[in-house]
Amino acid sequence: MAPADAPPQDPADEAMVARAHERFAAERRRVRRAADRGTAGALPNLVVIGGLKCGTTSLHHYLDLHPQIQMSRPKELNFFVEELNWDLGSDWYAGHFQGAAPVRGESSPHYTNRPRFDGVPERMRSVLAGETRILYLVRDPIDRMLSHYQHNVAGGYEARPPEQALAEERSAYVDRSRYAFQLEPYLHAFGRERVEVVSREELLSDRAATIRRVFAFLGVDEDFTSEHFDREWETGGGKGDRRFRLLDRAVRLPGLRGLDRNFDRLPERLRWAVERVVHDPASGEGRKPELSGDLRSRLEHLFRPDVERLEALCGRPFGWFE
Repeated sequence: MAPADAPPQDPADEAMVARAHERFAAERRRVRRAADRGTAGALPNLVVIGGLKCGTTSLHHYLDLHPQIQMSRPKELNFFVEELNWDLGSDWYAGHFQGAAPVRGESSPHYTNRPRFDGVPERMRSVLAGETRILYLVRDPIDRMLSHYQHNVAGGYEARPPEQALAEERSAYVDRSRYAFQLEPYLHAFGRERVEVVSREELLSDRAATIRRVFAFLGVDEDFTSEHFDREWETGGGKGDRRFRLLDRAVRLPGLRGLDRNFDRLPERLRWAVERVVHDPASGEGRKPELSGDLRSRLEHLFRPDVERLEALCGRPFGWFE
């Protein structure tokens, strides 16, 4: 149940949540049939908590390339969201990780979807204790909103024009771009030394140094590199075209839902081949809708206090509203 102070229901966000829940319907049935059988595995010691449309898919792949890191397949387990997969239990969750890997991680942007989903950091700490490391990706908050809006329109979750959808001050579009608001409960639960914030702009402008900083934070070999670090996932101009919309909606049909659930389990080479067809990453991110000067100014005014708090927490500027 949503908290009493939750914003009005966001139709696009609810549709995204429903799809995330549906992706694990088959596993939920299997877990219930095997409720008394434990699953071999190990709990993770790394969680990428978002943000949505900030590059978590790319970072998940970069991390998984490192020989000392094993990232979950599928990527988004959403275990610590009570309304999604919390009921599947910690044995189910541990079954996605290999105990031999020094660093084991997952990436679920719904972990930073307050106030729609509250209590996530507390559940996370209750299961993983205080040794877990937290990675949070951020980007210019207005750019993130526009990318979020594009994603929802392409997926058939959003029908409102941008000037209407993005003008509401109490919406998932706004709340998911309030990074300090989303991050502060994790700092309280795990401590500042266990949390690293990375901006999408840093990943784009100096990827090698940024990935090296992430590896140092995780305590693995900082010198590891890969030719595949040049790849970007789920960020292409194809996302807004008719081909993407048809493919994205087709995989929700009953006969094709297994493909949607199991895409992340495919071998890396096959996943990348599909990625190039569906998202066309070589074309760069698709053209975003234009916002009026008045709305952009209002959004900058709305986000500025949160950005200043984030910069104070991180000890560095991000340069988003200069």
